[in-house]
Amino acid sequence: MTRFAEDRRGRVPFALVGVLLLVGASTFGAAVSTHGPDRVDRDADVAMERASAETTAALRSAVGEAAREAAAEPVTTPAETAYGQLLSDERPFRDALRLRIYLTVRDRLSVTRYRRGDVTAVASLPATTTPAELRRGMDRIEIRGVENGTALRVTVRNLTVTARESGRIVARERRSRTVTVSTPVLALHDRAAAFETRLNRGPLDGPGLGRRLTARLYPIAWARGYAQHSGAVPITNVVATRHVEMSTNGAVLETQRAVFGRSDPAGRRAMQRARLEFGARELAAGTDIDDSWTDRVLHRPNPSRNESVSFPPRHGASGPSRTLSVDVAPLSGHALTGLRTDAVRSNRSLDAVLRAAYRVETELKTTRRQTYDEPRPDPEVPGDQWSLDETDVTTTAEVESSIGTTPRVTAEEHRFGEFARHVTLERQVTWTWTRGNDTTTTTGEWTERYRVGVTLAGTYAPNGAEPDRPTRPTFERGGVLDGPNLADVAEKAERTLVEQQGGRDAVAVAVADDDLDVRERVVYGDRPSDLRSWTNADLASVHDRLANVTVSVRAGRVATYTTNPPERLADTLRRERAALIDAPARYRGVADRARVSARAALVDETIARLERRAANHDETRRAFDRALRRVGLGSSRSLHRILRLRSTPTPSRRASLPGSPPGGPVGVVPDGSPAYLTVASVGHDRASGVPPSRPYHPLSAKNLNLFAAPYGDAADAVSEAGVGEPSGVQLRTAARVLIASESSNASVHESRRELRASVSDSVGVVRTHALRAVRNETRLTRPEARAAVAEGVARWDSPGRRALAASNGTLAESIAVAADARSSDPVEDRLEMRLDAAIVSARRTSAATVAEATVNETLAQVRERAVERAASAATDRIASRRLNGTLGRVAAGLPVAPVPGYWYATVNVWEVSVRGAYARFTLRTGRGTPATTPGAAMRYVRDGSTVRLDVDGDGTKERLGRDERVSFETGTVVAVAVPPYRGGVGDVDGNADERAGTWPRPGCTSWQPEACPDSE
Repeated sequence: MTRFAEDRRGRVPFALVGVLLLVGASTFGAAVSTHGPDRVDRDADVAMERASAETTAALRSAVGEAAREAAAEPVTTPAETAYGQLLSDERPFRDALRLRIYLTVRDRLSVTRYRRGDVTAVASLPATTTPAELRRGMDRIEIRGVENGTALRVTVRNLTVTARESGRIVARERRSRTVTVSTPVLALHDRAAAFETRLNRGPLDGPGLGRRLTARLYPIAWARGYAQHSGAVPITNVVATRHVEMSTNGAVLETQRAVFGRSDPAGRRAMQRARLEFGARELAAGTDIDDSWTDRVLHRPNPSRNESVSFPPRHGASGPSRTLSVDVAPLSGHALTGLRTDAVRSNRSLDAVLRAAYRVETELKTTRRQTYDEPRPDPEVPGDQWSLDETDVTTTAEVESSIGTTPRVTAEEHRFGEFARHVTLERQVTWTWTRGNDTTTTTGEWTERYRVGVTLAGTYAPNGAEPDRPTRPTFERGGVLDGPNLADVAEKAERTLVEQQGGRDAVAVAVADDDLDVRERVVYGDRPSDLRSWTNADLASVHDRLANVTVSVRAGRVATYTTNPPERLADTLRRERAALIDAPARYRGVADRARVSARAALVDETIARLERRAANHDETRRAFDRALRRVGLGSSRSLHRILRLRSTPTPSRRASLPGSPPGGPVGVVPDGSPAYLTVASVGHDRASGVPPSRPYHPLSAKNLNLFAAPYGDAADAVSEAGVGEPSGVQLRTAARVLIASESSNASVHESRRELRASVSDSVGVVRTHALRAVRNETRLTRPEARAAVAEGVARWDSPGRRALAASNGTLAESIAVAADARSSDPVEDRLEMRLDAAIVSARRTSAATVAEATVNETLAQVRERAVERAASAATDRIASRRLNGTLGRVAAGLPVAPVPGYWYATVNVWEVSVRGAYARFTLRTGRGTPATTPGAAMRYVRDGSTVRLDVDGDGTKERLGRDERVSFETGTVVAVAVPPYRGGVGDVDGNADERAGTWPRPGCTSWQPEACPDSE
């Protein structure tokens, strides 16, 4: 039987099978490739592509709508709700925009679909009913500003596109879509935030409202301060609320232009009207800001008037940039007076200076040589057990004249005389011995012989401050005054060193015995009788040269206490000291040297006084800083930094925001309501952003004058720090208050009587010091001196005016003229300087001050009466001038370097704080939606309302947060310096702490939420 493996019947070759398989596969593939597509698959593909395209269009539209809604109700503070917590505290507006985009895109997609045959394609986002689901939905949305925020790029991630046929899903894809929409929503919000940031910046924080407010207030304060000081304009309040309000609004408009490229047109028109109204009120009696002011400023604007206003006009080099010249004249005059007056302890007197120029150091130069010497005997003991108890040596001298050499003198020394002696010393010694109660003595003798030489020499040794130059002649008559020079010094040296020690023989014995008591002595030569008058005349010329030494300082630096003129003057004098002294190469005798020494003493004393003033100035500056810190103003350095930043460039106008968005340039126009921020009440009829029937104060201001009066509080602390003033009000201030009271109502009589008596007593102290100066400086008899003082004082007819004359230097001049008329010698110039120093000294005593309570009582009544009179005749400009004429006599401000006789400026400081809030602030653009909806404008609105949005689809809007009003709080400090005397500079109307509006919080009259709820 044949096996199956070996049976070859019925077999087909493998090659044939392979051919058949290949042909069959090719045929089947061709059949499949030529067969048409499945209808359902084809419809699904088309529908999904078309749905995806329509999704992009819907996305653009949704983003534009969400951007408009987000701008109309911008969330700036999230609510403490479940949905409010979806927004971050750092960027709530952007999170709210993402939320709106998600919800709007989801709603638009729900009605956006495409049908192809039986297939329907739709794009969708997940439904959200809980905050957690909504947060995941927000995470799908990414936003980014492009072209500086003028366009918005939005990416929606994981957007689902689904195709269905008869309810059956036939295809599904997840896609991400990115669109760029020409909407400036981010630019508007960011610019609004930048605007608010700038509004809240202080002058040291960077460009913003604080710095621009400073730039506007400084020229006002300086112009009015100088006008008040000069008396040209009746001013009682240098920096008032109306100035703060006007300057704040002008600064706000400038800040708008800097941020948005243009300012509020209605605000510019209101500013123009306010400026005109302001100018009229500056010239009228009434200056308060009331409802009538608001009506005129905030009336319905005329669209044709949109001119730009700059207030106040820019000043050139005036104000803080002007220079003040500070000279040495007052202090050099005091130094000269003190130099001439022996009684002034703080000065080295002229007599001492001249005497020092005639100083000679004399000396006895000696030699001794022993020519014979016996040994001194030893004690001889009288016996056993005796002990030596006492030794006594006596000397007997014999002197014989001798001729021989004497000690030599050096080149600097002058030989006045010499002598030589032979001296024999016979010495006897007595020893006293004791033994128990017994006493006995023994004696011994010996002889010593010496040759002694003595030279009386002197060295010219002036101890003045003059340059050390050769002096010829010295110990002989002659020189510029043909005086004795030091010719008489030899006789004085002989008398003091030789004769007062017993004569030449006695001196020789003392030298031989090595027992000379005095070897050196200072001797002063006689001075010519006309030396003092000659030197006085020379010192007068030096004083004139000193008086011409000045330094120039910026008034702004003086106002901020950041310069020290006495220190600079002292440095100048130290550099010019040699030229001022003008010492010759060789002094023509001692008198010439004395003259130059007096010059040096005057210059050095002036420098010393300046150094003391500089130290006082530094101490005063530290007290000034403490006064500033007490009211939160930092220090003088920060005050000066604010002053330096007062000059800010005016921003240029821009037609559009920077950037090139797809829809073209974007112009932004700010629109504030009210357009002009005033401290007065504003109603809905004047500002549409104010809720009806709810009074609104858009601005509140505080204006603190730091040195409203020259005594008490800050001024006292600063003044007393520099010079140690006694307690009580200075005579100058008390005098001004008394003079002001003399023109007041009769009701001030009682307090005025007290003040007049106190001022009169102080003037009596001044008269006593003046009489002493006249007696010391002239040859007038006591009755003549009394008559001269009485005549000088009688020039003024009241205690107040006499006290004022004592304070400003005119009393010293008047008494000096009266004394000169009675003197046989010309004394006016010299006596005036002496009287000035004496009166200054008197004013600094406690006896010359006036009790502060007495001054305050009178001043309060004067102010009250003056204000009442002005109020009763508010329409009369004469009343305003009368008010100023009364109060202007009362000094205000802080004297710089408050040292009597050296007062070169008066400064004052105002702290200005402003807080404001727009009832509604809107930013408008020419467009805000995609180009498919041309002409639509975007409005970004901040009005303090609550932002609500239906986020869960239940038909009820949930609270997302608040859109806070655009508000600000900033301030600045203004320092003003005026020349000395007169009325100083400052607020003298009794209102140093001026507050306006609803300080410290702007807005409704009553700020409680229940009384003034936010607009919805």
